[in-house]
Amino acid sequence: MSKLEIKELYDFKQECLKNTAEMIAQKYLIEGSSYFFSLYYDGHEEYLFKKELALSLNVHLRDICIVGSAKLGFSIKPDKNQPGFYPFKCFDEDFDKGLKDEKSDIDVAVISSILFDRQIQRIYEHTSCYDKNLITNQEIRSLGSYVLKGWVYPKVLPRTYQLDGEYIKVKDTYEKAFGREINIGIYKSWYYFEMYHQNNIKNLYLNLISSI
Repeated sequence: MSKLEIKELYDFKQECLKNTAEMIAQKYLIEGSSYFFSLYYDGHEEYLFKKELALSLNVHLRDICIVGSAKLGFSIKPDKNQPGFYPFKCFDEDFDKGLKDEKSDIDVAVISSILFDRQIQRIYEHTSCYDKNLITNQEIRSLGSYVLKGWVYPKVLPRTYQLDGEYIKVKDTYEKAFGREINIGIYKSWYYFEMYHQNNIKNLYLNLISSI
């Protein structure tokens, strides 16, 4: 981690201790440029990426948000084995240390009620009303756990289902260009998007308080 990255992480932690979860989510995840694009590209590449993705999904450019470590330069997800612990792993940290063969993903949030509803309907039709021969109980539970939070997450969709539109073509093109996987989550509304991240930031705040 560079001195600049250490300072950015320090500043983020201090902001979390002083400000509301709502402000942190809006300031750091909705506004501002993304770490990945600032590090590797000029000022236009992020716009072009968002624009092509927005067109492929038939949503507005402002409905596209880069999130996760690609946005911040570090992860704010809790450790999988220790849910209350936040390691703040830097973007590409595991790859740089040789712990993983793949570079960090680029996580993208799309906020669109129309797109969300369309995907839910298409999944319902694709599985013939959740026919057990077409979707497993585990897949239903995984899908439902996200949908109840106002979120369609491709990694828990039925194996044979794909998002519609030109999304797959755009995704494949940029994955090859960036040399890393791109994940997209579709949120029903800004309310669900912000609440998901605010709840995580509140838990992160408790972790920071306990370590003081």
